[in-house]
Amino acid sequence: MFARIKKSGKYQYLQIVENKKEQGKVKQRVIATVGRMDQLHDKNRVETLIRSLARFSEKALLILS
Repeated sequence: MFARIKKSGKYQYLQIVENKKEQGKVKQRVIATVGRMDQLHDKNRVETLIRSLARFSEKALLILS
């Protein structure tokens, strides 16, 4: 699973995506569209999301500290 930026028109959206192998081919499936990047940055939501997800990873907590 990973995060990516998807452009649509003049906006960019933050998405959570997973890769899955089906019949020998890698397919991507969008798990969630978090929101528009401009709005997320304006409200510091990206940092909030990272800190929230970091609670579940011992390695990420070390990096954020």
